[in-house]
Amino acid sequence: MDLTATYFVLLAQAAPKPEASVLESLMWLAPAALLLIGFFLLMRPEQKKRKEMDEMIANLKKNDRIETIGGILATVVSVKKDQGELVVRIDEKTNAEMRLKVRAIARVLDKSDKSGKSDQQDED
Repeated sequence: MDLTATYFVLLAQAAPKPEASVLESLMWLAPAALLLIGFFLLMRPEQKKRKEMDEMIANLKKNDRIETIGGILATVVSVKKDQGELVVRIDEKTNAEMRLKVRAIARVLDKSDKSGKSDQQDED
């Protein structure tokens, strides 16, 4: 072996290993932190909304006014929770009724809210 090659081999073996800084050693936590933040920003509100919807459906009873996801305003005639269906009256004059799945309900309207307008609208 040549003297220069031996010299480089000795230098390579004797080179001190760089110490990892605290920041570099904690870098592996960044993906876990991003997943945790993503859970709270994306998944948690969806779970809360689903829980509120389940509670609304559980409290649904006859003569409640509802609005469907299609925008139909109706009055509940009967609820079949075990089948996940309800019968609603969509026209008071002709007593026209239709069956809906409970997941088709967008919201339950207040008793005082006959027109279907939300109480959340700003009053001028």
